[in-house]
Amino acid sequence: MAKLFVPPAWRRLDLTDVGGTLMILGDTDAGKTTFARYLFLALCRLGRRVAYLDGDVGQNTLGLPATMTAALCDPDGKPTFPPAGPHAVFFVGAVSPRGHMLPVVVGAHKLQTWARGRDAEVIVMDTTGMIDAAVGGGALKQWKIELLQPTTLFALARGAELEHILWPLRRRKDLRVRELPVAREVREKTREARIAHREKKFRRYFANAGLLSVQLDRLPVAGLEGRARDRLLAFQDEAGFVLGLGVVEDLDPVQRTLSVRAPLSSLDGVASLRMGDLRLDPVSGQQIG
Repeated sequence: MAKLFVPPAWRRLDLTDVGGTLMILGDTDAGKTTFARYLFLALCRLGRRVAYLDGDVGQNTLGLPATMTAALCDPDGKPTFPPAGPHAVFFVGAVSPRGHMLPVVVGAHKLQTWARGRDAEVIVMDTTGMIDAAVGGGALKQWKIELLQPTTLFALARGAELEHILWPLRRRKDLRVRELPVAREVREKTREARIAHREKKFRRYFANAGLLSVQLDRLPVAGLEGRARDRLLAFQDEAGFVLGLGVVEDLDPVQRTLSVRAPLSSLDGVASLRMGDLRLDPVSGQQIG
């Protein structure tokens, strides 16, 4: 596990009495993920039962792009990252919340409920860097806060970029807002680096994938309207969590079958499929279109 740089402002935080959901907000490249990891490990060292909720669908720490993941700490209480306990994955089907805000909010709530159902005392939630009010970033964060009801909101900002989100929250009695500066050591990633990160994850995942034939009359498929070829999809369990991902190679409307490139060996345990909006070349990991 790589050593974390911990700014003095983080070390001064008193975490002994925190509980519930801790949500982290900030612009792209504000150090949110590093701070979330710091909180998770610090709380593990305090002996708390902690869950990490990775809500960044584009630059995931725990799972694959186009998904969100919740994971519990090591059952023996060891402060390890990535978390070594049970996990659950929710499929959004896109690498940006833009145009997909409802599944992002629903997925965050389902994962929070899953973690609470496994006795997580504290849930550390990382979020995307989409904060621009002009594209709905402010509304997304505000309604996510309304639904998930975090006890503490950690806001990492360089200036006033979060003000449109924070100003109505500072007076709420049910929410503690902690504002922290972005560390000088934080480095911005280029758009090319972000794309390369996603492509690398997809290439690794599909490296040993084979073809699965799915009978459409036997399994419900959500979102099959429109073109199917090259679309990313999720194989889901009965709770609607991800068992694996695949990419559609062919749809036969006569035989009513989907041919899907996936690393799964069978459809055991699969209760449904959900189509995403992302179109993908599984060999290169590159987005199509």
